[in-house]
Amino acid sequence: MKYLKNSIRHFLHIIGLILMPLRYVVCRMRFPKQLDMTIEDAENLLSAIHPDNGQTCLCNNSIETVYDLHIIVPVYNTAPYLRQCLDSIFQQKTEFSFFVSIVDDGSTDSSPALLDDYYASLQGTSHYSTTEIIHQANQGPSAARNTALSSIHGKYIMFVDSDDMLLPGAIQTLMRGATLSGADISEGNFDGGPAHGFAWGKVYRSELFRHVHFPPGYWFEDTLNAFYIYPLCHRIVQVPGIHYYYRPNPCSIMNSFQGSARTVDSLWASRRVLSDYFSQGHKATDRLLRHFLQDVHSTASHFRTLKNEQAMQALFAIQCDMFRKYFVGATNDNNHDIRLPFLLKYTAHCLSTANYRLFRAITDSI
Repeated sequence: MKYLKNSIRHFLHIIGLILMPLRYVVCRMRFPKQLDMTIEDAENLLSAIHPDNGQTCLCNNSIETVYDLHIIVPVYNTAPYLRQCLDSIFQQKTEFSFFVSIVDDGSTDSSPALLDDYYASLQGTSHYSTTEIIHQANQGPSAARNTALSSIHGKYIMFVDSDDMLLPGAIQTLMRGATLSGADISEGNFDGGPAHGFAWGKVYRSELFRHVHFPPGYWFEDTLNAFYIYPLCHRIVQVPGIHYYYRPNPCSIMNSFQGSARTVDSLWASRRVLSDYFSQGHKATDRLLRHFLQDVHSTASHFRTLKNEQAMQALFAIQCDMFRKYFVGATNDNNHDIRLPFLLKYTAHCLSTANYRLFRAITDSI
């Protein structure tokens, strides 16, 4: 069934590209080619919907590589799935040593008590001394991961969401992929496809997180991967097979943001992480440019749920500003645009020329 869905999605994508010239003609009647909106106007308009209340992703984490792997499990109100998730971790068979941090971010259901009982049940096993349970006041989606990241105990890091599960052999396969190849990231698949872009479903070299954590205060905090972590990597390996079970949760951010004012965080988080990345002297890379242009599409799809034309125009104005600030010189000097797929070349063109009409023709066709 998933292959059929992917095939249909790919077919519709191709049809959308074929029909894009027609969409542009239609957009000529609906949208201006150039916007009469300053960056300040755009920021004020979007701040009125939802202000940028987030914080920097820059920090200083300590790293002590006592174990091969440090597994971080953020928990917030996932009691029905929690035991399954933890069992899937502690029942892994692997040659690699691992430490587990389970961080309860102020859950209001039975998760805190369940965690304490589960930890007590580990007494007498080898896992008891290599597991920690942390309870903290609720601080938002990034906070639980960041608490554990502040003191890293492994050469590699893995994130497992508490309503998901690791499949048997996941740690062994992903860690062998990392250690044998010397990769910075070894990532697998889940039943919906590659785990690329998600925080979970992979192991990371812990050094990647020495000076960075997930940006606090934002939804869409996984933007950190695309705009900071991946561009720092010298080698990323894709391990074949499915190793992670993602459980769709109707209460998750990805299933509740549509139409919400917090949708604007999809832009604020991207802008914050990019700003932090370049503030550290890092350079634009092929991978970063590609991720930025892909993010232009995903953020536009998020903003469309607001059904607010002025918000869409403000989004485009700020995305054009980010493109000019971070990528125009890099793409011209290094010919990054030549290596881009067809659709992303058009996306780069509409940003560099501030062509809002083309932007709507492209993003509305996906």
